[in-house]
This record gives sequence, structure tokens and C-alpha cells, in this order.
Amino acid sequence: MDIGETLRFFRKKLHLTQKEMLDNYLDPSSYSRIEHGKQVIRIDTLADVLKKLSLSSEEFFARVSLDEEQKQFKELFYYCASHLDNQTKKQKLISYYSRLKEKQLNLKEYSNYIVIKSYFSQFWREIDPITEQEIVKTAEYLLKKDYYQQYDYIIICNMIRLFTFKQQDLIIARAIPIPDENQRDYITKNFAYTTITNLITSRIYEKDYSGAQKYIVFANKQDMTASNYNYRMNLQYLHNLLQYLLTGNHKYMEHVYDFVRLLENIGDILQAENLKKEIKFLTYNQVPVSKKGDKDYPVGIFKY
Repeated sequence: MDIGETLRFFRKKLHLTQKEMLDNYLDPSSYSRIEHGKQVIRIDTLADVLKKLSLSSEEFFARVSLDEEQKQFKELFYYCASHLDNQTKKQKLISYYSRLKEKQLNLKEYSNYIVIKSYFSQFWREIDPITEQEIVKTAEYLLKKDYYQQYDYIIICNMIRLFTFKQQDLIIARAIPIPDENQRDYITKNFAYTTITNLITSRIYEKDYSGAQKYIVFANKQDMTASNYNYRMNLQYLHNLLQYLLTGNHKYMEHVYDFVRLLENIGDILQAENLKKEIKFLTYNQVPVSKKGDKDYPVGIFKY
């Protein structure tokens, strides 16, 4: 829904007339045009209307789609991720990806392009892996930028495993702690935190255990309100996994599987199965990653 449709939705749900929605700056005809999408509403006027309705901005904008195209992309992406064999949706996503390949991309489009390649290249031959040229180009771009936006964090989250250790260190130093964190939206913060856990995971796969430990210590200093439980639990999982790899002490492996069982108990079966594969690979496979192929480990779904 757009802003006008959302205003009309809440007005009817709250059993109010258009007249009761008016503030000191609007006449009845103006408000009617706003609800029907024929007139824009000033942000300060909208704030007054929301105050009158006792609606928080978060509750209101949760129903507003300011970018319908991006909303449709997210829905298509996650549907395909959960239904890899649905040919109709697959072709639709591949068609969108092909269009992106042929044009000059803005930041949002490049972010979409990267997340498609990052996840689906491991399943569909029609989707190319991220290239070395794209890695170099993206690293150069990120290291020149002073302030990261949401789409930057999405790109970093999906590509952090592909950068060199030096590039990772430099980019993380710019990205974390999140500037203006208390003014950032949930999605941006979630991708920023997931970037850290992805980085730790990549260091473990690369057998850089000292680097992984350094970033676990660093990660524990973030999210000081301890409000992101998913982040905290994943950190604890990585801590226990790393300690098992370092010490061989089975108490750490017991804690690792406590987390896996928790995921199973809450119904996140896909993530639980992915972690079981990860644990098996890391604890039984002794071949260094560099001899198996460049960054040869599975990529998970990064959720908005």
C-alpha cells in the first residue's frame, strides 16, 4: 500500500471519518485527494495525523511500500531460496538477474545483483559466481566510501568472505561499530551484525583461528543493549565451535549441538541441517580450504 491507502486503511479500521482525520492545515477535499493518491502529504502533516491516530511511525510504515519493485524482488528471492525447483519463479528471478547484468547499476540494483550471485550460484548454473573483478571493484568502492548505507551493508554481508584478510580488516573498521547506530533501522543493523558472524565463520574455514578469536572478542563488544538474540546466539555457537577446534574438548561440542537442537525445537530445520553439515566439514575435513578451491564453503540465506 502507498501512504494514502495506508491512511485510509487505518481510518476505516479505527472507525473514523475523513473529517476526524483533518489537522489545521488540511481541508476535506485535500485530505480526500491524499487518500486517493492524487495529492502528496507533507511529512510534518503526516506526523500530526499519526499523532492524532495514536499510531507509531513504525506501525504505520510497516504497511507502506515506498518501493514496490524492491518489495517484489525480496519476495521472489526468498521464495526461490525456499523452492529451488519451482521453474516459473526460477525463470522470473533469472530474467531479472539477466537484466541487471546488461545495465549500469545503481547501489540498490548492485546489492540485488550481488545477493543473487552470492546465494544462487551454488545451485543454478544460470547464475554466475561473483568474479574476481567484482571483488576487487567492490572492495575499492567500499574503501573509498565514508558512510555505509543499508545496501552497502547488504553487499558487505554477502561478500566479506571473498575479500582478503587485509581488505576485511579495513572494511570492518569502517563498518563496525555502526555509525549512528541508535538511528539505524533494524534491517541495516541486522546485516551489519551478520557481517561480523560471517567474517568469523570465514576465518574459521580458512583456519585462521587467531583471527576468528580476535573478531569474536570484537563482536562481543557490539550490540551493547544485548537486544539482538540471534546475533548473540550465533556468536556463542561460533565461540564454542572455535574452542572445540582449538582444544578438542568435547564440552564445547556439546554446547554446539545444544544450539543445533534449539534451532530444531523452534522449527528452523534448514538452518539446523546447514550447521550440521558445517560442523561435520570443519571437524572431519582436514584439507586446507586453499587446496579445495577459493572460499569453497556453503553460503546461507541472508534475510531482510
